[in-house]
Amino acid sequence: MKLPAGRPYMFWLFLISWTLVHLNFEYRFWLGPGADVFSKYAAATGPDQALAIGKQVYFTKATWMFALVWFQVLGLSLRSAVGWSFLLYSVELLLFFPFRIYSLLNLLLAIGCVGEDVILRRMRRRLD
Repeated sequence: MKLPAGRPYMFWLFLISWTLVHLNFEYRFWLGPGADVFSKYAAATGPDQALAIGKQVYFTKATWMFALVWFQVLGLSLRSAVGWSFLLYSVELLLFFPFRIYSLLNLLLAIGCVGEDVILRRMRRRLD
């Protein structure tokens, strides 16, 4: 099966992945034990360390949302803003937390989203 060119496939992959990860988090937080909800970022050895990890997670999510909003205010489309702000978040994960496959997958998906954004913008410019 050949996929038609010019479609935001990476954006939709991001959206589906983000939805599934978020639903899993909410389920674990509200219906599960709740103690290990940040374990995909780093392992905590106690409540104080779990709180510190939670604060770092909050910071990375907050900067992601801050960048997402400001990219749109500055004129980027939602898809472009999502890709570029997600790239920022992915880099923060690598800087602030021990290496995990979760962080690598985020980075690869972010690079794919940004690459797709660049390609789609060039295609649109050629059509204009």
